[in-house]
Amino acid sequence: MINSLLAAVLTGSMLTAPLKTALLTPDDLGAEFVRGDYRTDILRNSVFDQDRKCGAAVRKVSTVYRTRVATALKYGDRWEGVTEYIVRGTAREISALERAARAMARHCRTITVKTDASQEIVRALPTDRLGDGTYGIKYRAGLSGSRLENDARMRGMMVAVDVVFVRVKNTVIVLEHNGNVGEFGPALTRSATRAAVSRLRQAL
Repeated sequence: MINSLLAAVLTGSMLTAPLKTALLTPDDLGAEFVRGDYRTDILRNSVFDQDRKCGAAVRKVSTVYRTRVATALKYGDRWEGVTEYIVRGTAREISALERAARAMARHCRTITVKTDASQEIVRALPTDRLGDGTYGIKYRAGLSGSRLENDARMRGMMVAVDVVFVRVKNTVIVLEHNGNVGEFGPALTRSATRAAVSRLRQAL
């Protein structure tokens, strides 16, 4: 059911002018940022399949990758950036997508995959209460002995990605903030999300 609903969302009004003007720009994030030519897609990572319910929810949310209403902003020469996806649909369609995001936040918060050399974790991401619904998770990968949940130090961290889903009426923002090899500022997730919601409200 949800796949057919999301197909309708993603082939509908996704290229309308208001949604384009709602996209983040480098000015929203700081002088260091420039437009990039890439898109992140962490929700396609197989780590989420470690939990059946988490994997099912993530597959539904990841349908936002099909939309062309997206922007990628890169932090200068650093290996860090923000990718934003925006989709719009009917109340029924967006509610289905939000239910998937809520399930993602609920079930993708205790995943740990560890080998002798490395580890991956997925945890809940605390978020501000923005829009009509806000949900977040964070993905971290690094050395097996590193404390990946302690973002303040980033010791042993190799990859960090925050994912935030925000519903504003019948429109959805999915924001991915990613960084590699220690080039990741956790506070940027919050400021970028707030800026994205503000832009969307103005556009709508």
